[in-house]
Amino acid sequence: MKEGEIRKQVCKRRNCEVCGERADWQVAFLLPNCRTNPKSKAYGKDDCSWCSDDVAWVCEGHHKDRYKMAKERDMEWAASFPADKFPHLVLFWETVKE
Repeated sequence: MKEGEIRKQVCKRRNCEVCGERADWQVAFLLPNCRTNPKSKAYGKDDCSWCSDDVAWVCEGHHKDRYKMAKERDMEWAASFPADKFPHLVLFWETVKE
C-alpha cells in the first residue's frame, strides 16, 4: 500500500455456504448461554440482538435450515438478516488486480 495509490474494487454478493448460489440471508449464531459465557461476544450485554459469534450466508432455500446449521456449529441461532433490507451484510468489496 502506498500513499496516493488508487485501487479498483468491485462490489460482489456473497454465496450460499451450502449450495453456492447467491446469498439472500445473513444468519447469525451465538454460543450457548451467550450472556454468561466469557467466550461469547454477547458476554455481559443486556442487548445482544446485533452480536454474533459466527455468521453464515445462505440462499432463500437453505434459510430454513438455520437451526440445523446452529446445531452443527454447537451454537444457537441468534438472528437472520434479509439481503433486501440489509444489503451491506451480504455484499462485500473485492479488489480487482490489473
